[in-house]
Amino acid sequence: MNDAPIEEAPTNDTSTNDAPTSRLARRSFLARLPLFALPLFALPLGIPLQSLPSRGGGAVPPSARTREEQERARRDAQDLARLARNYERRSGGRIGIAIRGLSPGRMTSWRGHERFLMCSTFKVSLVACILARCEQGADDLTLRLPFTDEDIGTLWAPVIRENRETGSLSLAALCAGAITVSDNVCANLLLRHLCGPRKLTQFWREEGDRVSRLDACEPALNHPAADPLANTTSPCAMTGTLDHLLYGSALNTDSKRLLRGWMTHCRTGTSRLRSGFPPGWTCGDKTGSNGKDIAADIAFARPVDNGTHRVVISTYTAGGAASPALLDATFREIGALATRRIA
Repeated sequence: MNDAPIEEAPTNDTSTNDAPTSRLARRSFLARLPLFALPLFALPLGIPLQSLPSRGGGAVPPSARTREEQERARRDAQDLARLARNYERRSGGRIGIAIRGLSPGRMTSWRGHERFLMCSTFKVSLVACILARCEQGADDLTLRLPFTDEDIGTLWAPVIRENRETGSLSLAALCAGAITVSDNVCANLLLRHLCGPRKLTQFWREEGDRVSRLDACEPALNHPAADPLANTTSPCAMTGTLDHLLYGSALNTDSKRLLRGWMTHCRTGTSRLRSGFPPGWTCGDKTGSNGKDIAADIAFARPVDNGTHRVVISTYTAGGAASPALLDATFREIGALATRRIA
């Protein structure tokens, strides 16, 4: 691509756990918009396990934490380690997990600062970037973007193909399609509208994420590039970013409602993290996969009757040869583990 490279922070930088302050002035015009697009759809030993302070809260001094909280955090970390080790032993690959909300005030993770290809999980941030532009007045969700058969090619594009005769779709429809059914052409059209992947990386930097970066469009972003950092994130970085986008100051109330709504209506993650969440919880997710050796899911969940509690999770796999049954079981167990303290 022709975009100039964006300087990266070191991968072990923990600044993604600090509360970012959006540089964008937000407008509340979305209050007038209906949800018309929703229907469119043993831990030392060098093991990469961490329990890190949450974004914004800072580390809680040991003297201020109860023994019970400390013991729970230790057990949570051990259980996550057992789960991850089991997957890696059976698959021969890596798994990265970061959970906010499992242990109070902490980010519990396994390989939390290692890099993984994002695959389609970037689409949530892409849509958030569009919503932020709408808040600024730089875009409008009713704006229609044209597309041609050349844009479609052989890509996964159920929403675009269904609307082939119209030759254009609104930003709202493209956002819904990118998240709810992971339509790749919807995502590519949004990236083109932003003038390329580099603009999404810029959005991440503005919102405090100094790790995630996008360098290509679909489908190239799903495969390793010459630059090992290209199209990657870390579980801790993505969990922090997702929490910030869904519940923090990155977007206004109406934009966050739309974003969570589209994730709630996602149809591709029924056998992943949300399969382990307690019945009746409000939850949403966005999956990713390269159809070969990478599977991913980022998700949020909260009990309907307790809006102050929530969990936000990012899980990425890479390499090895995991069977579909092993993948499904692992994602389900992660979802169940992440929500057990609240449930």
